[in-house]
Amino acid sequence: MHAELARALAWLGEDPTCLQGMRRGLEKEALRVQEDGWLSQLPHPAALGSTLTHPHITTDYSEALIELITPPCDSIAGALGWLDDLHRYVYAHIGSERLWVNSMPCKLGPDQNIPLAQYGTSNIGRMKTLYRHGLGLRYGRRMQTIAGIHYNLSFPEPFWRAWQEQVGDAGPLSVFISERSMGLVRNFQRNSWLLLFLLGASPAVCGSFLEGREHGLQRLPSGTLYMPDATSLRMSSLGYQNDAQSDLKVSCNTLDEYVTDLDRAIRTPFAPYEAIGVKRDGVYQQINANILQIENEYYGLIRPKRTTRPQERPTQALRRRGVEYVELRCVDLDPFEPLGISRDSAHFLEVFALHCLLSDSPAFDEVEVARLPRNQQAMVNAGRDPGLALETADGPQAFRDLAARLMAELLPVAELLDAVHVTQAYSSALALQIQKLQKPEMTGSAMVLRSLRDYRGCFFEFAQSCADRTRAAFLERPLPDVRHDQLMDMARQSLRDQQRLEAEPQEPFAQFLADYFRP
Repeated sequence: MHAELARALAWLGEDPTCLQGMRRGLEKEALRVQEDGWLSQLPHPAALGSTLTHPHITTDYSEALIELITPPCDSIAGALGWLDDLHRYVYAHIGSERLWVNSMPCKLGPDQNIPLAQYGTSNIGRMKTLYRHGLGLRYGRRMQTIAGIHYNLSFPEPFWRAWQEQVGDAGPLSVFISERSMGLVRNFQRNSWLLLFLLGASPAVCGSFLEGREHGLQRLPSGTLYMPDATSLRMSSLGYQNDAQSDLKVSCNTLDEYVTDLDRAIRTPFAPYEAIGVKRDGVYQQINANILQIENEYYGLIRPKRTTRPQERPTQALRRRGVEYVELRCVDLDPFEPLGISRDSAHFLEVFALHCLLSDSPAFDEVEVARLPRNQQAMVNAGRDPGLALETADGPQAFRDLAARLMAELLPVAELLDAVHVTQAYSSALALQIQKLQKPEMTGSAMVLRSLRDYRGCFFEFAQSCADRTRAAFLERPLPDVRHDQLMDMARQSLRDQQRLEAEPQEPFAQFLADYFRP
């Protein structure tokens, strides 16, 4: 065990109560699909409220890509309970449609059949839709329909103050939190290959998704495309990754470097996007012709975050007030779990994140930064290959050996969190993940491929069956009337909020964009 981690565990072991008050929230994406499994062409149901102003039910890229957002909760059970309520409410108001429960999408048809999310006529609503139109022109709309679940996690102020005092840091607390949070970000990137192995559940995709595109996957007679040892095609070069950002350098060594690099990308023209043009025949095509339109266009396994204020960009919030929480973004939807994530996975993610935070986290150099995406691609494409080796500073090493050493370091972290929350859930979750390492057939990716056999090797039929089964399970458990009415009132209020916003005077859209990006 590294000395930094051992010291941190030692002082936390004396008084683990300072970790009480951890907060977590979930953001789950899911495509609305028709009964036949094709992407819904219907607008976002009015009963679900305004996608612009509802705090918990919105859309991501497409009008058919629902995003369910829990508030920050002081327990995993609370966060999952919120997510369960949101699902039950949504299913009560989408008729015969289903929510697709796999990360890789349903049958989509041509790009133009994927409807962009609509947010109304206000300037901010127009900008949100324009951003998505630009993404479609830059990367294609299909890539944007891939779904995942994001795990947001923050640590309580008493913990930060105690840790700062323990290490003898006399600077501003916000600076200390940001420095240590960026250390978490770096370690998460270093070790994320383990999460891709354990929580990846997208080793196959419907052949229609990659029609006309080079992919290198194997084909089943059903038309399904897959790789026999893949873990998460969602996180491969076929999914969220893209060539346009391959040369984009965003440093995670300090918060200032991270913010500066993102801001520079938002302001630096990029020739292929200039060729698209910001306007065509007087109609906006994208927000700008720069490397990134906005910060969220930068894809990453993890993001440092700060809640924004009205008219404030994410990088401005981070620069002004520092890191508030981290967003863990590399988790596939689990098609065997109605909510898309299990309690065990949630507990394990918190163990993993705390280990990343407490461990020594030296700054990245160029050699290590170049190594990270190669290890990621090796894991997503062939993670269950018994002979897989990953690159390290000491040369190639067997994945299984690296994972076993990391699991051993996670054990005292799990025991610490058990003590904090008076439970055995963290240690039990870790034990389950260790079993997956020893028996890869227990991983979600292996279970998906094994399940395909029951559907003639057809990913689409398997995924459609999962969606049907999940819909039936939620409809069997309607919300209590009081809770349903609470969520209905929230939806109605969000519609009123959007109407009030749109009734306000709006400055010219070009001026709005200029003001939004003003330094």
